[in-house]
Amino acid sequence: MPELVAGDPARSTNDGERPSSAGVVLRPFGYLLIGLVWLSIWLVAVALLMGSAGFLAYDDPESLLTGGQGGDTVPVGQAITLFVSAVFLAAIIGPGGWHVLTASWPLAVLSFVYVVRSLRPSFAGEKLSFTAYGFRGSTFGPPTAGDIALSLQPVRPTRFTDGVMRFYMAGWGWNGRLLLAMLPAGLAWSTTIAALMPGIPDVAHVIFWVLTGALLLTSLVLGVRAFRAGPSSQDSDGADDVGVMELSAEDRAKRLKHLKKQRAKRNRQ
Repeated sequence: MPELVAGDPARSTNDGERPSSAGVVLRPFGYLLIGLVWLSIWLVAVALLMGSAGFLAYDDPESLLTGGQGGDTVPVGQAITLFVSAVFLAAIIGPGGWHVLTASWPLAVLSFVYVVRSLRPSFAGEKLSFTAYGFRGSTFGPPTAGDIALSLQPVRPTRFTDGVMRFYMAGWGWNGRLLLAMLPAGLAWSTTIAALMPGIPDVAHVIFWVLTGALLLTSLVLGVRAFRAGPSSQDSDGADDVGVMELSAEDRAKRLKHLKKQRAKRNRQ
């Protein structure tokens, strides 16, 4: 699988250029707008995940359970359909929710960091962020015709921005162990619907709430382990695909140079 790495300012097409006077004046507003857009995306995703569970639980629950046939029991075919749907949705909502949420909030945080930096005179004569590029197919999201733009990376990193960038890369890159770790969280979305659903015995509510908490805790534990371990795939040379944010700036530059040579070699073939 193609490797996704954080970039280096040296890869930016306009490296070395100083921002114009107009750019220095306008960029606080630009970064603020970008940050608000990504924050809105994150909030909408959270609202959809939480709101959809409540909506499905309270919107005609008797019809959901009985298939619109009335009665107090769930038809066998409907029960099987509900079970298969819950498993299918878990495979989508768990990993998909992780990627949408983790791909959005780091960009919002970085944008707000640049808003603060853009107001400080010490940053007036330099670029604040740059765009690097990952190989096609190396990022979460729809297919693209060319390389993937990874924007809003800090020109002057700090310990804080390095931490945010680790989530940035985890949200936009592929990590099989993280995807598997989010499956229990996807199931927890389905059990939350059952826990909220009126018309079922109180003991069932308790069981589903306990099951929801256990599933979320499982995803949390597995997700932390997978996040700390980093991607498990190997590059074409067999080297371990370690997290790029754990590398020094010199090591990152070497890796980017190596990847650039690999891409040029593939383009010649």
